[in-house]
Amino acid sequence: MDVYSKLRESVERYFREAEEGGFSYTRVQWELDNLIYPYIGSFLASGEISREQAEELFRMCEERLRNLKEPL
Repeated sequence: MDVYSKLRESVERYFREAEEGGFSYTRVQWELDNLIYPYIGSFLASGEISREQAEELFRMCEERLRNLKEPL
């Protein structure tokens, strides 16, 4: 499994756990901004994932975050 696939799987697992655990929108937003986005960025900076792959992951995170906010 390549780095991009592992990152995508990890992000999907994070959102599943956030939804199951009832994490607040604010908590998820904070964790994205301070933990997950920099982590993805480090793989982009090192060249382990492409810019397009990083953009795909960021878009996926934003979409899932929006979905968390809608039910409120």
